[in-house]
Amino acid sequence: MAVLVTRRRIVLLAASLLIALSAEALQSPGSTSKPDYQGTAVIVGLHPPPSALHPTRPVVVLHHEPIVGLMDEKMEMPFIAASTELFKGLKPGDHVEFGLKNTPDALLVIDLHPAPPPRRR
Repeated sequence: MAVLVTRRRIVLLAASLLIALSAEALQSPGSTSKPDYQGTAVIVGLHPPPSALHPTRPVVVLHHEPIVGLMDEKMEMPFIAASTELFKGLKPGDHVEFGLKNTPDALLVIDLHPAPPPRRR
């Protein structure tokens, strides 16, 4: 259990550093941008700027399922959002579907909308 908690903290810290280092080079895509990757998640936090995660960009922290073609593990991590408009009507604990755009320096959330909770088997 302690190893899992430490690993999550390391992943979260690494993702936060990536956001801090790369956000200045990001440009918001137009509304017609198609996501490069899509996934499902539970919202952990919504952070409009300024926040402890980034001084000028909105950040959404997601506990996401594996993302086909990108990540084989589920994990909790922060992502820069294209706009705080994506946060409207959402709150921590909501199940969402999201779209990521691969920009030169980071993965950018360009789509974020409610999804039904996953079915229990």
